[in-house]
Amino acid sequence: MHRYHEAMNNLIDSHFHLLELKKRGIDPEHLLQDLDNQGFAGGMDIGVSEDDIDERLSLTAPYPRIRCAAGIGPWGAQGDEPIEPMVSRFAHRLEGNMVDSIGEIGLDYHWNYGTPERQKELFRRQMALADTRSIPIVIHSRSADWDMIEELKRAPLLRGGILHCFSSSWELAKTALDRGLHISFAGPITYRKNDELRAILARIPLDRLLLETDSPYLSPEPYRGKINTPFTMREIYQKAAEVTGTSVEALAEQLIKNFDRLVPIHRHESHESPAVDQQNAKEVD
Repeated sequence: MHRYHEAMNNLIDSHFHLLELKKRGIDPEHLLQDLDNQGFAGGMDIGVSEDDIDERLSLTAPYPRIRCAAGIGPWGAQGDEPIEPMVSRFAHRLEGNMVDSIGEIGLDYHWNYGTPERQKELFRRQMALADTRSIPIVIHSRSADWDMIEELKRAPLLRGGILHCFSSSWELAKTALDRGLHISFAGPITYRKNDELRAILARIPLDRLLLETDSPYLSPEPYRGKINTPFTMREIYQKAAEVTGTSVEALAEQLIKNFDRLVPIHRHESHESPAVDQQNAKEVD
């Protein structure tokens, strides 16, 4: 596990996977304790299947600034089980649970996760589920830019969401921004050959930006190739601050505002709408 002498004060990680870290030998309870002891400002533990929510909610319960997302990723489109009952079963599992977001969900044509049609149906039904529950979504998109653009254009996206671990085209980024979404960048912004990705990062309005580790994946430099944890957020913040021409401290304050407004800690109580709702989403040049 990465350990830092510098505190994690005010740093959030908008996307990490506690149970995937557990599979790689990282004790999630100890990890959360260590992060809390060093001033971690919170973030969101992300689901990947329909049946992982109970264990994750138990792990994060002592830490109110850590939110939970639950969703069936595009890998759930494999096989021939009809999508509608799959999503209905998932929705039933969520009843009574204070899930903060639906995700990660989306499209992935890099791998053969069933057909594009099945992936799109799974994505659409879960977006509708998020709208029903009045919570945002967390979107996975890989090698599916044009279909994702079309899906975002047609979806209501009533509570907004996050296009996570962004590594795609400006066209997709612009569509996401125009639809009121936030865009989150991860460790790849630190990789030497990713100038195009850093150029897109520089164009994202700061009030629509988030950062993440996607732990245990995608460790930033100089930890590339090792198991990632939220403790590498400082490396990601430092690079993002450099690219956006701000300080780590100022960036950290802005991202906390962005995250808290999009995913309020007490979302079951009355709260304001996300910073950029669908009616007020501005066009980005």
